[in-house]
Amino acid sequence: MAIIQCDSGHYYDDEKYSFCPHCAEQTGEDELTMSFAQEEERIQDKLASMVGEDEKTVGIYQSRMKADPVVGWLVCTEGPERGRDYRIHSGRNFLGRSSRMDIPVFDDPAVTREKHCSIIFDPKDTKFIVVPGEGSNTYVNAKLLTKPKAIRNGDSIGIGDSVFIFIAFCKQERTWL
Repeated sequence: MAIIQCDSGHYYDDEKYSFCPHCAEQTGEDELTMSFAQEEERIQDKLASMVGEDEKTVGIYQSRMKADPVVGWLVCTEGPERGRDYRIHSGRNFLGRSSRMDIPVFDDPAVTREKHCSIIFDPKDTKFIVVPGEGSNTYVNAKLLTKPKAIRNGDSIGIGDSVFIFIAFCKQERTWL
């Protein structure tokens, strides 16, 4: 058994590991368990090497601001997640129970797992639109949503057993563009 120290100062057995198991610095060809952030960075690096930077699709806000800024919020006023807020970003934001959704409503079993509905922010017109999805009924201001509908600050959106109040940050006079 030979205990060695990695560049970050961690000690580990180099006969058992070919890399530091604490900071995931590989010194060999073995696979390792890594944090979500490390895995995401590794995947992004791999994708970047496979696809040229000019071939990527990047949202207009994200490319100009080097981030994906918030354009509005939903605040849950009724249902299992009452009091919780959710950020809305530019483009399409899917709502559902799955962690893959842009706006995950985990604790409401009456919400469809994926794509219950979506909220779209159009940065050119500074408009917000709710679109029914694959889920059960969606309501805007207590009326059944059957086709896409523009929403305004203070409107309510009902999905499953939850009701959300919509709060716009980006408006005619305020935008990230």
